[in-house]
Amino acid sequence: MLLATRFGFDRDDRMLLTRQAIEQELAVGPLVYRYSGAAQEEGAFVACSCWLVEAYAFLGEVDRAKEKLGELLKPLGNNFGILNEQIDPATGSGLGNMPQGLSHLALLHAIFSIQENCT
Repeated sequence: MLLATRFGFDRDDRMLLTRQAIEQELAVGPLVYRYSGAAQEEGAFVACSCWLVEAYAFLGEVDRAKEKLGELLKPLGNNFGILNEQIDPATGSGLGNMPQGLSHLALLHAIFSIQENCT
């Protein structure tokens, strides 16, 4: 659902509420799980965490998107090295597949979404 904003779908109040619900239900700080209950099964999904940044940017909250990106870079190692598929929010350990191309692509899209929406 967070990707819907990138493709121009529903950038109104309904998507703002959806983003808020996703963040409230699935986020631990800057990290976002893929679905409810995932915390008992896996780590937070790096791509979903990046998509949250995008949703802020495309919904007109670019400054908040920048803040979210800055928060997200900390558990990612604040560099553009090899990214994991998932991160354990409690320990910061990388989990899942590594390297994960989707994580890299999602991070780049998050950065570009901020650039695209700066006025």
